[in-house]
Amino acid sequence: MSDEEFTDPWQLAGLPGGLLQASYLTSRYAAQYRLIVQVLLEEQQHTLTGVAAADLPGLLRDQLVRAGADPAILDDTLKQRMAALEKWGVVIVFQDRTDRDADFVLNWDRYQLTEVAAELHRAVMSLGQDLASAAAATLAPSVLTANLGVLRETASVDPSAAASAWSVIQTTHQAMARAAASWQARLAGALAGTPDQAKVNTVQETLRRYVDMWGGGVDTHSERITALIGELDEVDAVTWRRIAVHHLGANADDAAIDELTASYGETLAVLQSWFDGPDCQARRLRRQMRDTIGPLLRGQRTLAAVGGHVSRRAELLALATRIDAAADDESAWDVWCATTGLFSARHLPGEAPMASGLPSFWEAEPVPVAARLRRQGPKATAGGPARITDRSASRLAARVHTEHLRDAAARTEAAVLARSGLRLSQWHDLTAPELQMLMILLGVVASARADREGVRSATSGDARWLLRADPPPPGAPAAVVHTPDGRLVHPDIRLHITPAGAPR
Repeated sequence: MSDEEFTDPWQLAGLPGGLLQASYLTSRYAAQYRLIVQVLLEEQQHTLTGVAAADLPGLLRDQLVRAGADPAILDDTLKQRMAALEKWGVVIVFQDRTDRDADFVLNWDRYQLTEVAAELHRAVMSLGQDLASAAAATLAPSVLTANLGVLRETASVDPSAAASAWSVIQTTHQAMARAAASWQARLAGALAGTPDQAKVNTVQETLRRYVDMWGGGVDTHSERITALIGELDEVDAVTWRRIAVHHLGANADDAAIDELTASYGETLAVLQSWFDGPDCQARRLRRQMRDTIGPLLRGQRTLAAVGGHVSRRAELLALATRIDAAADDESAWDVWCATTGLFSARHLPGEAPMASGLPSFWEAEPVPVAARLRRQGPKATAGGPARITDRSASRLAARVHTEHLRDAAARTEAAVLARSGLRLSQWHDLTAPELQMLMILLGVVASARADREGVRSATSGDARWLLRADPPPPGAPAAVVHTPDGRLVHPDIRLHITPAGAPR
């Protein structure tokens, strides 16, 4: 089946697909393509009629010289590169006007970037450089407060001043949103994976920018911004339409005016979601910044502990904690031997042949090593290999023990599943394993979000059980479930338990 005959269900769903104009960024000759696009983009500052094919090689050589590269690397495949860029929709190729018959034998092609390619290249060149947006967001809350006040005072009496204030509000809001999105992207990338010095520096720099550019502005101006937005919500549609006319001009059509008028309300709603309420976007951003302080400190401590290299410091500290918590010296020695591998690892039931009572290696007398063994190592040893220990009986006991545990778990699950659909007050005669499983399921259900009717649905952590908890009747007393270890008091919910693979 050819590509033309293939129907992508993702495209049928209306989801955006690939961007053909970005192909030059992933090509084998991406460095050449980026140089060409950069030159064409810079020439748009001087002329809007494109670049002549005869002038393009000279411009490319000048750019290579400014970059400190050898202009001789410019090969003779420029025409092929331009053909590929035209195929991808990056450039438009058109013919310059010819005035003489001799001009027809020359190459009069001119190249111009498409609008999408120009915007794409500007975005690529600005990756990681959010200084302009961050600078505009420096005093965003105070700027919004001032201009919202001007907009409220002049909306009915001076549409021209109101339109000017709105332009500042809209620009500030967009810069603020871009800066916040850039901060969140930086933090998300820096907090992922193993910490290193570059990631720690990124988190520190982002936090510093946030504190310097945001500071206490949110706490100082949020209440005032919310009050001003509430007052602007009372402005009638005729006034907003008059402001839109001053914004677009008297010759604007009705469709454009209606669209701009509708955008006023949408922007005010977005600003309200930014600054109004305990869960607004500005406070959520502050909580995200606050939550990064812990990982930042842990990353700094990790780098300081390992000195830039991978270490097993955490494992050694955990081992020291286990040894310190041992009941006696023999138990501590057994933990040390099992962890350090002084004896072969075994995952079998029963007692391992630990050397309890023998001196440890730091107390034992040194063993003399012959010079021949030091020089030749394992090659100096003689004799036959040691006989492999027969552990068939231990493996059999391990299998029997595993089967016993599996049968006990199956009986517990069957007993709990038999009570599915009952209220907790009807759960009687619970065993200790059944109580443990019930506690796990109740914890999973409690962490799920309830719908409008109060029903909670969740999936167990091992993805084996589908859970649904119906709320207790209004005014119903709490359920008391008697267990071998005491009583369990819980709201009298109706718990439905279904295996994940079973049909509903």
